[in-house]
Amino acid sequence: MKVKVLLASVFREAAGRKELEEEVPEGFKLADLLHELALRFQGAFNKVLTPSGEVNEDVLLFLNGMSLKKADLELKEGDLIMITSEVVGGR
Repeated sequence: MKVKVLLASVFREAAGRKELEEEVPEGFKLADLLHELALRFQGAFNKVLTPSGEVNEDVLLFLNGMSLKKADLELKEGDLIMITSEVVGGR
């Protein structure tokens, strides 16, 4: 089944593009996909999840528009994942 991954910020830079279409098997969890992306692209992708499986506090992770703190959900055909980093700024 296919899922789409939208990348912004440092994740776009690491992958060299803003969008990926990934083929994943039935029963694949979001965490599994994130681990595969970390192996393929390295860099910022290695810091999306903490060792305990939580989403790193500097990362914003969305599945079909829903903000996630854990990546333990099973993926479905046509899911839309967005990965970006929290923007901090000000004076």
